[in-house]
Amino acid sequence: MNEKKVRDFLAVVRRHIHQLGLYPSEHPLHLEGAEAMERAVDEIMTADGEVVFTILDDTIYFGPQLLAYTSLEFNGLLRMMQKRGLDSFTLIDPVSRDDLIDFADFVAGMSDDIPASGTIRLNERPLARSDLEVSEMGELRQSYAASLDVLRNIGFAMKGGAEFELGGVALAVQTMVEKSVEQPAASLLLATVKGHDEYTYYHSVNASIYAISLGRLLGLSEEQLVAVGTGGLLHDIGKVGVPAGVLQYPGRLDREKWDVIQLHPQNGASAILAAAGAAQEVAAAIALEHHARFDGSGYPKLGNPHTHAHDDNGHPHGHPLHLFSRVVSVVDTYDAITTRRSYRRAETPNRALNVLLRGANTSYDPDMVMAFIRMMGAYPAGSLLQLSTGQLVMVTHLAENDPKRPSGVIVRGADGMDLADPEPIDFNPDLVVDQVLPAMAGIDPAGLLEKPAVREAIAG
Repeated sequence: MNEKKVRDFLAVVRRHIHQLGLYPSEHPLHLEGAEAMERAVDEIMTADGEVVFTILDDTIYFGPQLLAYTSLEFNGLLRMMQKRGLDSFTLIDPVSRDDLIDFADFVAGMSDDIPASGTIRLNERPLARSDLEVSEMGELRQSYAASLDVLRNIGFAMKGGAEFELGGVALAVQTMVEKSVEQPAASLLLATVKGHDEYTYYHSVNASIYAISLGRLLGLSEEQLVAVGTGGLLHDIGKVGVPAGVLQYPGRLDREKWDVIQLHPQNGASAILAAAGAAQEVAAAIALEHHARFDGSGYPKLGNPHTHAHDDNGHPHGHPLHLFSRVVSVVDTYDAITTRRSYRRAETPNRALNVLLRGANTSYDPDMVMAFIRMMGAYPAGSLLQLSTGQLVMVTHLAENDPKRPSGVIVRGADGMDLADPEPIDFNPDLVVDQVLPAMAGIDPAGLLEKPAVREAIAG
């Protein structure tokens, strides 16, 4: 089974559902969406003319096969299916176009009619737990998914003008702290998950994981790790109120659009303060300060004594950025640069580290930059490296006895063929001839966490 083809099918279903809420039923895009779903179904149909998707424990299975990365990437669609009470859906060849349309309408909650032609059957053949693949990374993935749920619920409340509480945030972050301590290398690899349809939410979870990991390196207490992780999770919550047309604008922003973007730190801080419980004021400070920059040249204009500028009485201008704001500023930039956006392509991890290094002492606290680079290494976990041997290697972690020497697994052989089971390798960085973007290679680093060789490598 080609998981990419399954993801392509889920992607066209998700896109069609999204369009249902934007355009009238007779709009040409709906016909195009139905045709796209038909083509995608043909690509995943098995030889026996039937495929079964099972939904269990916040995870999607294709037949008995665990779709770990797909379950996270399509977490929003998964939640919609769960909300509609779906435990499974079965596709029977040839799947009719009308059934595909009815299925999308049902999942979207726009109709209670089930597919009428019988080529898509709901909750008829879920596989038993004993028939499904077991995941050793299930709890780690569930902590990631729980954080997405928290952000999504806050987002829904903010968009609807309703009040919300942050009680669920502390629990989600506490769990992420525990999992990051238990599985530090796996957590950093999981933070390479990208969700393009809900960029802000996925980016915020990744920022939280990186902030917690960097906080551990800095020697923060568990209570402080929860605080900095909470700030990382909520730092961009003010973007919920920014129109999608502004956030995803493909060109250079005009003054009006830029003014809207620049308000999200204040809006996020205000929303957090309005809903905050004890000890969550730090998260509001992080939301307010994460774009202010170390030298005070960012937004909002808070001023910053790190610039060493003083007034006539010798007192420093501005106010110092919170330590945790300086942590989140660095990890925020790293994850943003390594993620594809509507207006620019993703960059390699090495390129992102170079951007941070160039911005040290101006945009970023130089101590935080150096600590982050020390944590990530020259080639961070998830980096795809082309070797002079012709092999493609994914970095899994840094070698404990040599922080400059990464460990990894071979994911593609010298013959250009992907390995079904990646092979561990300790390689000389001098053999690296290029760093490859995951999208260009067709490989999702976080998706390889379930492979035995990867689990063994990061377990030491």
